[in-house]
Amino acid sequence: MSSIDYAAWVAVRSIGEAVTRSQTIDVPTLKAFLLSDAFSLAGFKGAKLSYRSWNGQLRQPIPLVHAEAVVAQAPLEGFLHRVTELDTLGLDEPESTCQVFK
Repeated sequence: MSSIDYAAWVAVRSIGEAVTRSQTIDVPTLKAFLLSDAFSLAGFKGAKLSYRSWNGQLRQPIPLVHAEAVVAQAPLEGFLHRVTELDTLGLDEPESTCQVFK
């Protein structure tokens, strides 16, 4: 599966999970649910995946690899965050200039 395939799979799975759990097909309600703390997705990367409510990015572990093996999986142990360890990757809410989700 390529990264584009995985992104498409996560998108479709997220919508399906949101419709199933919220019991609605109302788009604003689904968007609010997807961005809420109540939503999580089994993304098969060891951690429940979720979306950042302040910029819509998918929170997910990132494998660090070389040609023959996985070396580590970020976030690395010891990096703590007040919300989720997956927010230790990338810009955090106070540092973001994203205004689309506000």
